[in-house]
Amino acid sequence: MKFMGRIKTKELFLGLIPFIVLLALWIFSIQFGWMPKWFLPSPMKVWDSFVHLFSDGTVVKILSESMINLVPPYFLAILTSFILGVLIGTSTTAKKIFFPFIATLYPIPSLAWLPFMIILFGFTRETVWILLFISTFLKMIYNMISGVRNVNPIWILAAKNLGLSKFQIIIHVIIPGALPDIMTAVRIGFGSIWRSVVATEMLVSGAGGLGKFIWTAQWSFSFEKIFVGIFLIAVISILFETFIFKRIEAKTLEKWGVVQGDEE
Repeated sequence: MKFMGRIKTKELFLGLIPFIVLLALWIFSIQFGWMPKWFLPSPMKVWDSFVHLFSDGTVVKILSESMINLVPPYFLAILTSFILGVLIGTSTTAKKIFFPFIATLYPIPSLAWLPFMIILFGFTRETVWILLFISTFLKMIYNMISGVRNVNPIWILAAKNLGLSKFQIIIHVIIPGALPDIMTAVRIGFGSIWRSVVATEMLVSGAGGLGKFIWTAQWSFSFEKIFVGIFLIAVISILFETFIFKRIEAKTLEKWGVVQGDEE
């Protein structure tokens, strides 16, 4: 246990080195005037701004708005990409129907649809939802299909020899076997939608959120607020990865028998 503790401490320290170097460069640039103070505020000024924004409820408000913008299209994209991924991965006919359409849409940036969405729905949350759904779905679908198609064929053959129907094989063999790729798709999807929601909020002001906060701060030359926004983007991403996705992945894969749980 002590040895494992030392390894984790060493990993943590090594992981902090780039951040320490970046912070040192930041402080030195302020100290020696490498950058104008109005453009690059000091770390203390950014921290004071964060404390003020947190205490007056602004942080909670903008993060809540961003979550409202993010959650519905994210879960809809997961559900849709999962169903289509299984369908395309297990059916040649479904692949011939859907895959060319998906392959055509994939290289088109989601923001290219923005003018049409604004004409149809205005600068509203519905516009944000549609754009985020398109972007996230296309980021996840290929991993879903790949996971389904790469399931060990010996497992499928064994299931057929046991007399399982195609539906039973999908439920009991293909989905569990594809879980690593499915979980990868879910994580990639969140990384994509979290970046996209900030960018979309900058352009669709009616949706509010973290993107609008950063965009507004830019035009008022409140660069300490921009740094606060960047800090929040990074922290939220790390928190979701560490405390949600890693735990869900471990529990899900363990439950389905894809990996063994840690021995006590």
